[in-house]
Amino acid sequence: MNLAVVTNILTPYRLPLFAAIGKRVDRLHVLLMADREENRDWMLETALFQHEILPGFHLKFPGAEVSMHVNHGVMRALRRVNPDVVLSGGFAPANLTAWLYCRLHGRAFVGWGELSMQDVANTPLLKRGLRRMMTSWSEGAIASSSEARDVFLHFGAPTSNILTAIMPIDVEYFHTKAMAWRNSEWFTSERARYSSPILLSVGRLTERKGYRELFKIYEVLVKQRPDVSLLIVGDGPDRAMHESHVRSQNWKHVHFLGFRQTDEVVKYLALADLFIFHTLLDPFGAVLSEAMAAELPVISSIHAAATKDLVDDGVTGFRIDPKHAEQSAQVLLRVLAITSSERAALGRAAYERVRCHDIDITAEHMVDFLNSLGQIRPQPTARRMPVEPMKGP
Repeated sequence: MNLAVVTNILTPYRLPLFAAIGKRVDRLHVLLMADREENRDWMLETALFQHEILPGFHLKFPGAEVSMHVNHGVMRALRRVNPDVVLSGGFAPANLTAWLYCRLHGRAFVGWGELSMQDVANTPLLKRGLRRMMTSWSEGAIASSSEARDVFLHFGAPTSNILTAIMPIDVEYFHTKAMAWRNSEWFTSERARYSSPILLSVGRLTERKGYRELFKIYEVLVKQRPDVSLLIVGDGPDRAMHESHVRSQNWKHVHFLGFRQTDEVVKYLALADLFIFHTLLDPFGAVLSEAMAAELPVISSIHAAATKDLVDDGVTGFRIDPKHAEQSAQVLLRVLAITSSERAALGRAAYERVRCHDIDITAEHMVDFLNSLGQIRPQPTARRMPVEPMKGP
């Protein structure tokens, strides 16, 4: 199979997936809309597959975290690559052009992505119509979560042609590295720098990520456990505001560590006693998978798609609604009160839950699915596209 992928940028968690897919297809070519997004500072390893950045321009609208990518040359690139299947991540202009290419040239078009029903509700009517057209007039879809599957169904994807492939990460990388750091001299010396137990948060400091809610939870927590340290790994436009709030509260055990690359994030996953994922909206949340892979007990927001798919309450972690500070803090207090061996068992169960979504396993499922769709070669057609009635947001 000759596979083309159309997506926005390369990310640390996509690089190993694309490399694994590339080993399982005759040819893989990744078409990127941009070199990077404004809100990401990742340093990436060398890509072990063919890829190129499409020409175009980028529009940054007021209030948006990232630009809208408007690329040209998509048709030309796809004619040159000549794929059997196009795997399309998103609904940007480049994705729409790829869909049109497939319709004109009789190639299989497969949607792919982390989608949420809340995002659907906030999408303008015209965009929803375009997404319905692209999804219903496709050969299939790969959903990165059960919620994304619901979105693809909402937009008219054929039920029998949807694969739910939970967003994979390199589970064994995070697991092996975290275990090694816990057995290192660095672990002992670093633990001595902080009051224990250590609560870890990793994410971009924006309103959507729920840091205001996190500090309300912490305020309740420290009334009963003033010894708890809170480590915050990440940066963002709201950092200064939150640092000022922490100073005003005179919290001595809250530490802002700034943005860290993946290899450093693993160290803090190894260092912490608990991980809290307090997002208010996340179409998945790969950082939750990373924490679980590191055998770190997790407390996770119900507003993240990953929580629904990975956290069995009380078994592989605990679910909270960060909008309710008192209840969320009580969950944290209960977990902190259990024995270290019980917390270790919780972390081990988290690892066992997420390891079935490792890179190689997911790549195998995705390629098998794409091969099955690629065997059904749609014929080029000029007949009218279906127009379906809108069914709410």
